[in-house]
Amino acid sequence: MTRPILSIRAAAAVLFAAGLGVLPGCYIDTQRYPGMMRPSKRPLPSGARDSFGRGPEEAYVVRHSDLVSVRKAETMQTVALRWYDRSTEAPAGSWIYTGPKGFAEVLLPGATEVQMRGNCAGVVGSESRREPIFTFVSVVDASVRFGEFGRVQLPGGALLEADNGLFVLEMVDPRVLRVANRSGRPGTVAYREELLQLKPSETVDLALLDVGTAPFEVDPDTRDVVTDGGRVQLRGDVDVLASGDGARMLATGESEIRGYGQVIRLDPGDEILLESLGSAEERPAAVETP
Repeated sequence: MTRPILSIRAAAAVLFAAGLGVLPGCYIDTQRYPGMMRPSKRPLPSGARDSFGRGPEEAYVVRHSDLVSVRKAETMQTVALRWYDRSTEAPAGSWIYTGPKGFAEVLLPGATEVQMRGNCAGVVGSESRREPIFTFVSVVDASVRFGEFGRVQLPGGALLEADNGLFVLEMVDPRVLRVANRSGRPGTVAYREELLQLKPSETVDLALLDVGTAPFEVDPDTRDVVTDGGRVQLRGDVDVLASGDGARMLATGESEIRGYGQVIRLDPGDEILLESLGSAEERPAAVETP
């Protein structure tokens, strides 16, 4: 009984192959036009999975309403939290997502609490690697309650630092993030070259720039000078002269001044005057900050 069955199968295979040979145009592509996307880079970049490595710290995520999803550090699987399994632990490097009606609460080390409502995304940070305790990738409506001194990264890269206080984040425009201090203690926002002091009950609107809003790295060879027209950075040998008609600076060596959206290079002996558009009586003398 074995040989006839094998013969029938072999004959069917031959007939099938012969049929394919006489019908070469019957191949059907099930992909929709214009077909599958082709990679623009080879090899492909690592992607978001490797952007934040796993850290030793642990966070606790609680779902209050759908949709809330968690992608744990160094994994590709995103798990949605349900009513019957509404909480989970997430190590540093894990991503937290909330949908249009989602509401998630993230309990972080140091008694810091993050709440996200609507379309938000964030990553649990590792303070042992000197990362912000939490990084907001996108925000619609969120809040941060610092239990002790901590630092979080806002969309675009700006850093919010505070001690024991509640701060509310709201996207009031696709390009504007509003940060409000709802605590009784001050906080600071490091935004590009500026360090903004946010006192209790104060609010600041931050523009989300295409170039990012991360604070500039401090060059040990530069120093800040607060003038009547704003803050400038000095590099090299520059003497700041107090004058009644503005901030006058004298270069005693090769130097560079950064501020007002431009870079000014001075040779030894060059002198520059910075003054505001106000009246001379209202212009204070320049004050150099340590």
